[in-house]
Amino acid sequence: MIRCSLLMAVIALACHVPVTMAQSYPDKPIRLIVPYPPGGIDPYARIMMPKMVEMLGQQIILENRPGANGLIGTEIVVRSPADGYTLLFATTSTLVGGYLMLKSVTWNPMKDLTPVISLFESMRTITVPASMPIRSMKELIDYCKQNPGKLSFGSSGVGSAFHLDGEILKEAAGIDIVHVPYKGSAPLATDVAAGRIEIGVMSYNNVKPHITAGKLRLIAIMEKSRSKTVPGVATVAETLPGVTRSPGWTGVLGPAGMPRPIVNRLFAAAKAAMETQEVRNYHETNATEIAILTPEEMTETMRSGLAQVSGLMKRINLQPE
Repeated sequence: MIRCSLLMAVIALACHVPVTMAQSYPDKPIRLIVPYPPGGIDPYARIMMPKMVEMLGQQIILENRPGANGLIGTEIVVRSPADGYTLLFATTSTLVGGYLMLKSVTWNPMKDLTPVISLFESMRTITVPASMPIRSMKELIDYCKQNPGKLSFGSSGVGSAFHLDGEILKEAAGIDIVHVPYKGSAPLATDVAAGRIEIGVMSYNNVKPHITAGKLRLIAIMEKSRSKTVPGVATVAETLPGVTRSPGWTGVLGPAGMPRPIVNRLFAAAKAAMETQEVRNYHETNATEIAILTPEEMTETMRSGLAQVSGLMKRINLQPE
């Protein structure tokens, strides 16, 4: 009886701890790691942070920790305590493509991270410098075929969704272009605008300022249908039937083993932030689609994405680097 009573007391205490943690969480500032350079996806985090701060009652400190297509910043989170005070704001470029494409990865996204919420999907674009005599996808393909191996396309890093999109485009069009990985989309957009690289594969929010300035030309989007934001821009599929983008989303995660009450608290705060009119307007302006997924849905999406990209790599013989 004594042993039974002690066991029941231990179980009751174990059940009480997560509830107590959730009630007191957070009692200090939260660190949000963005594993990419400034100007990429961190504006999306910054626009939603005020509402999250309001709901959580603590400051959120955003840190850009770029390098190796997001692997450096992700590893910081993976190695942090699972107490909800160090979070990751990342994309499939790191958590799916980067994981599969880079041999240096020391973590497993399905085992070493706790999904909190998937937030949105970005519109993928194909751009060229405005100085190039290219105005359509067909013209770009013809130009590449006339200059095999002489043109380059840039992405935000090896294994990024944009790298995979470029490889999909290469295979479908039968063109020989060289991949140049960057440390993020912001520096890539600057280089394409300056004419230092011929083709950029990026999200719309990264290229929009350069298009407005007349330095970049948007020739196609890698989506299933045209966008109401840029209705005059064709999809890649209009030239190459059936061709669309690789899997992609942006979300918040924490280290493996985060207590569910804390995950629930963070999910509720992030969801509320995404539902504010200011955040919705920002996404509409930048042609990103808000797509909220629960931790369970996000986990399944990650698993599905890994399977899709792994199959793609085998199909086009894309080897890890």
